Amino acid sequence: MMGGIFVSRHAAPLEAAAAEVAQRPSKSNDASGTMQTVTQLLAQPRSPSRDDQLYLAAVALFKAIEASQAPVESRDTLARALHEVALGGHANAWVDYGRCLWNGWGVPRDRDAAIAAYKRAAELGSDYGAYLTAYNLYWTFRKYDDAYAYAQKALAGDDPDGAVRYLLGLMAYNGRGQPKDVARSLALHLEAAKRGNADAYFELFVYAMQGIGERNKAVFYLKQAGQRDQPRACANLGALYATGQLSGIEKNLSESIHWYKRAADLGIGRAAAALGVMATRGEGMAKDPDAAEAYFDRAEDLGFELDEYLRANGVTLRK
Repeated sequence: MMGGIFVSRHAAPLEAAAAEVAQRPSKSNDASGTMQTVTQLLAQPRSPSRDDQLYLAAVALFKAIEASQAPVESRDTLARALHEVALGGHANAWVDYGRCLWNGWGVPRDRDAAIAAYKRAAELGSDYGAYLTAYNLYWTFRKYDDAYAYAQKALAGDDPDGAVRYLLGLMAYNGRGQPKDVARSLALHLEAAKRGNADAYFELFVYAMQGIGERNKAVFYLKQAGQRDQPRACANLGALYATGQLSGIEKNLSESIHWYKRAADLGIGRAAAALGVMATRGEGMAKDPDAAEAYFDRAEDLGFELDEYLRANGVTLRK
């Protein structure tokens, strides 16, 4: 039976494994921007009105590129437009131009320059720019004192999704940028969870399992994280429903498969491997060698070391 809790404390979110969380355009209701519109606006003299229009058109172009409605080569023009607007003192444009630098979209990839762009956004009053600076200084550059300072700046905003408090909670637990303080870390994660932060809910589950905070709320925290598509939470729910080894979660193979599939879709290779073993054995599903092979292939595609896992679970290694 595929089980075993494999909680992992304080890992970078899988969707931001490269330490870049700004994988979304800045908010805009304008969806009519095109390459032609951006080009025309770039040719006009700079003015606040022109810059506002150019930014909206650039965001629309970004959306069109992401939707495959504009060629990827349009990123050159996108980056140029965002940089032009940023130089006019537009904080959101500095954030989005930083994204271009971080990912190499239309400009050479330069993460030091990206951090500088995020810092510039923060200087212009962007709480999100301050957060991105803190996040990337923490995860990629490991400059913890500077990360802490920018996280504190980011707190000046409402922190609506709890991301800033979650990051500060990690710093407090690990003693990075500030003295180690488990009680403060717990309090910060609780505040982040109140704002609906999935990662904070998962950390609260880990804490509860280790006797930090309210042990009797461990299952509640885990389910709250899973319902918000926290990848490790989904994988743990898959494992726990497979075994029923945690009080409050009864063995239920259908639920196990549901959560393992959800975790695999969120990038957890181990969950795909578990599904492969279950398909091999006919646990919770009919025996299906072809489905098992597909799950194993998916696990490997997600970077999971499969052979040792199969050996440990008594599954014949593939040729």
